[in-house]
Amino acid sequence: MTQIDIHTPQSSTGRQRIVVAGVGALGTLMAWHCRSQTLFTHNRRQQTRFSLQTSASASDVTTTVDTFSAKPWQGEVVDWLIVTTKAAATIDILSDLKDRLNNTSRILLLQNGMGQQAEASAWLTQNKINAELWVGSSTEGAYRADNGTVIYAGKGQTLAGRWQHSTEDREAQLPPAMQLTTDIKQVLHEKLAINAIINPLTAHHGCRNGELLASEEKRRDFKALSAEVASLFHNLNWKTGFDITQQATKVAEATAQNQSSTLQDVLHQRPTELPYICGYLLKHAQQHGLSAPLTEQLYQSISAREAAW
Repeated sequence: MTQIDIHTPQSSTGRQRIVVAGVGALGTLMAWHCRSQTLFTHNRRQQTRFSLQTSASASDVTTTVDTFSAKPWQGEVVDWLIVTTKAAATIDILSDLKDRLNNTSRILLLQNGMGQQAEASAWLTQNKINAELWVGSSTEGAYRADNGTVIYAGKGQTLAGRWQHSTEDREAQLPPAMQLTTDIKQVLHEKLAINAIINPLTAHHGCRNGELLASEEKRRDFKALSAEVASLFHNLNWKTGFDITQQATKVAEATAQNQSSTLQDVLHQRPTELPYICGYLLKHAQQHGLSAPLTEQLYQSISAREAAW
């Protein structure tokens, strides 16, 4: 059984004021990391009590559950608003909170996919919101079990950086458990490359990540899509710090028992984030006269299934 270290909350000296908007599995985990701060949440159910199981699975005989609380955000002045909703809900959540956003120093989008960051940046400018826009990317593992418990399944790394550098050189104190990156767009591209392979394929085959490497048919699809994504990244001049096919293989092996977020969405008949993964990739490919037939086929197939729900 994998145990996750519990971080003892810090003293109240110099505490930040942080809002977490969206308290699904990742949002609950981020709120847990921030529980030593002055913590607020924004969620439809106005939930104020949260719990996180810090053992590897809901079926573990011995489990550790940490319970914490947060006040609903009523527009108090805060240092950070961390948005962990689905990418497609970004503008909706910002619109819901519009009257409070000028009480926010920084807005941090912590989501899968790309495209919503530029949409949010344009929306903030259009609505004369002065909060700095930050973007994060996380490899932390969390999911909600069938009994509703949020499981902290594995430690990872959360990187954050300014979407566009501020003209004022202000040094921001990041929320707990986050590290600064000076090139968040490359970090997002690196995650996009892996998601564009594993997410549509696991949804298409209805399998866990590791099963993509477990049969000849799935390995063939995996290799072909990896090569297509790698070619697109090369032609679009999007840099990554790794060989895409090799890294996708490593991730599939390391997360063999995980269900991708897209597979979870399909199994629960929820809208997927593929418009911000495959759709984003296809949009840029089209703009540059590039083709991506495998990506397009998978995207259209899964989108058709969504439309039938």
